[in-house]
Amino acid sequence: MGLAPGTMVTDKVRLKSPLEEGAMGTVWVADHLGFNAEVAVKFILPELQASNPQALARFNLEAKALGQIKSQHVVQIFDRSEMPDGTPFIVMEKLEGETLVERLERAGAIPPELLAKILRQLADALHEVHRHGFVHRDMKAENIFLSGPETSPFVKLLDFGVCKLPVEGNKAKLTTPGMLVGTPEYMSPTQTVAAMAVDHKADLWALAVLTYLSLTLQFPFVGENTREVFAAIRAGQFTPVSYLRPDLGTVFDPLFTQAFLADPKQRYESAADIAQAFELTLLGMQLAAAGATPGDPAVVKTQSQTKWLIVGLIGAGLVIIFLLLIILLKG
Repeated sequence: MGLAPGTMVTDKVRLKSPLEEGAMGTVWVADHLGFNAEVAVKFILPELQASNPQALARFNLEAKALGQIKSQHVVQIFDRSEMPDGTPFIVMEKLEGETLVERLERAGAIPPELLAKILRQLADALHEVHRHGFVHRDMKAENIFLSGPETSPFVKLLDFGVCKLPVEGNKAKLTTPGMLVGTPEYMSPTQTVAAMAVDHKADLWALAVLTYLSLTLQFPFVGENTREVFAAIRAGQFTPVSYLRPDLGTVFDPLFTQAFLADPKQRYESAADIAQAFELTLLGMQLAAAGATPGDPAVVKTQSQTKWLIVGLIGAGLVIIFLLLIILLKG
């Protein structure tokens, strides 16, 4: 069955217009008659389905992963089925906005204040991904979607087609020893050797690359070809952010030094750790710009006042609850 506007994918999903086409398949905008809203429908290319069994397995893997990971910052899936001719499809939410790479190409480097918001949302998404035992393995700017207001976007993580399963049984193995999966510039040292060996820290490395790229518009590890890129990654050779962005000073350099350490055990443990490190660095930069530092008396005084205000409010609440209990008991 050919795909064309008006084609009924299901009894409630009617194709409207092509949205995009990639190496693996096509995505269409469709009307969901049950929701009375537009959705996105992803199809695998028929010729790929016939010639490459792994492509269909990856397609099904993406549907499985999206079905299990429940996060507001991961693209939502509504259905996975097949058309009468056997063409598989996935019905997903339709997003309005742009990818992170489109934003970088259109508007340039992301301001640190805005990047902190994006990182916090990505950390929430990766927390759910890793909690379920998945490794995304292709965290890149093309797979980060920004919708909503320009200054406060809502972030969605896309494309789980090459993610690593929690457990790959013998029949379900989609990666073989020595096989590389992902985008070279974002790969961790382990990932440049074999995709099977990676754990969640591969995603954390890629998240740090995303952060570096968003600040500088350059990748930390570069080369004339993939071999040179991999050599730079394994050697940990990258230009400090302070060299590319003198206006930011040296405050962000330690963050990337730790994120790109050779020993995974010495790097950040979670995406939340990276987001928090970035937020604390940004706070220090803002305090310095205001002529203050975390140890300044004015800052310490403010922190102390805030702490005692919270303690006071909690105490008042407990007193009120105690009085209410006395009144109820007497009643």
